[in-house]
Amino acid sequence: MRWRLLRLPSVMPIDQHRRVSGFAMFRIYSMRRRFAEMFSNKFRVERVEALGPDLACLEWLMECGCTQVTMSDDTRIGSISEMRKYIKRFGYDVFDLPEFDDNRIKELKKEYFSSKLSSESDMAHDKRWSNAPRTYIVKVDASDSAVADPGFAYFRECRQLDTLKLNFCDYFGDEAIRELALGRPARTLTDLEIVLNPAVTDGAIYWLTKLKALRRLHFYFLPYVSNRQGMLRQLRLALPRCRVTFPREDKIGYGYE
Repeated sequence: MRWRLLRLPSVMPIDQHRRVSGFAMFRIYSMRRRFAEMFSNKFRVERVEALGPDLACLEWLMECGCTQVTMSDDTRIGSISEMRKYIKRFGYDVFDLPEFDDNRIKELKKEYFSSKLSSESDMAHDKRWSNAPRTYIVKVDASDSAVADPGFAYFRECRQLDTLKLNFCDYFGDEAIRELALGRPARTLTDLEIVLNPAVTDGAIYWLTKLKALRRLHFYFLPYVSNRQGMLRQLRLALPRCRVTFPREDKIGYGYE
C-alpha cells in the first residue's frame, strides 16, 4: 500500500514529483495519526473514574507503546504486561472495571475538564480521588510511542508528574501541550524534552509559558517552528528559572549541548 502511494511516473518533472511525493507522505502520516487518535488515544473518562487518574494514565501510556514509566514507589514499568500486573496489585482487573451509562459519562467529562478541578490543592485532589491508590506517575519516557493529542487529557489529573520525555513521537502537537498547561502538570512538571516532532509549532509558546514549574526545557529538530530564536527568547523571558535549550539542527541525535 505504501509503495503504491509513493510510486511515481519516471517522466514526471522534478518539481511536480516532489509535490506529489510530499502529498503522498502527508496522506500516509495523516492516516497513521488518525488511527492512533481513534484507538490508542481515545480518552475514556470512565477509566479515570474507576482506576484513578495516575493508573488510567499509566494504562494509556503503555497501550501507546511508551518506553518506560517510573512510579512514586520506584517501580519502573516498560510493557503492557508489566502495567497490568502492577495495576492488579491494587485490586483492579483492567478487563473487568465498572461501567457507566452515557449520562454519567457526560457528567464525569464535564467535571474532569473543568478548570476548577485541575487547580485544586493537593489536599482537595486527594479528597476527590480518595478511592484511588496512593501511587503516582513521576517520570515518563514516551519516546518512539504513538501518544497523540486526545490522550494527553489523561495527564490532567496526574498528581505529581515531574519528568516527561517525548522524543521521536509523530502524532502530538500544540494541543497536547495545551492539555499539560491546563492540568496539574503546570504546577508539577520540572523537566520536558521534545526531539524530532513534525507537529509542534510556534503556537505552542503560549501554553509552554504556563508550565511555571519547569526547570529544564529541551527542544531539537522541530521543523514546523519557524522562528527558533524568537521561541527561545520568549520562553526564557517567561520562564526565568528554567534552562531552555533549542540548538540548531547540525548534528545527529538529541541535540544535547
